[in-house]
Amino acid sequence: MNSFLHYIIAHLFLPLLLIVVVGCAETNTPSNSQAEQDIRSILDKQVVEWNNGDIPAFMDTYVKSDSLRFSSGGNVQRGYQETLERYQTRYPNRDAMGQLRFEDLEVQLLSNEWAEVHGRYRQKRGGDYADAMGLFTLLLQNTSAGWKILHDHTSAAD
Repeated sequence: MNSFLHYIIAHLFLPLLLIVVVGCAETNTPSNSQAEQDIRSILDKQVVEWNNGDIPAFMDTYVKSDSLRFSSGGNVQRGYQETLERYQTRYPNRDAMGQLRFEDLEVQLLSNEWAEVHGRYRQKRGGDYADAMGLFTLLLQNTSAGWKILHDHTSAAD
């Protein structure tokens, strides 16, 4: 009986398990690719809206709740409305906003619900404002409204 059980496991069960595992991995590849494209589209939308001077539209990519966490310059801002007001205060005009671009984007899907993004931002600014650049890390959640930023940690380069 023992050798018969080994035969069943080795010749029937393990090959079937391998087929299932490989099949699942291949099935997830297109959805992972689509998720990464969706996330990159959100970041492209941020750049367009920022460069149009539209902070509220830029903020559409964030979770609209009190669970939003934005940290920068040693400070933590919590909540959607508070973060929106921070942006509007810190960037009162087009010269302060400048022209934004993202570089060196790395999108890592953590699961079907979560993704992490690392990148670099550059702002070419005018008037009395110096150009700015730095790094950011985002935690995105796949919500019923699509991928939204839940945590944003942005640091300026010295």
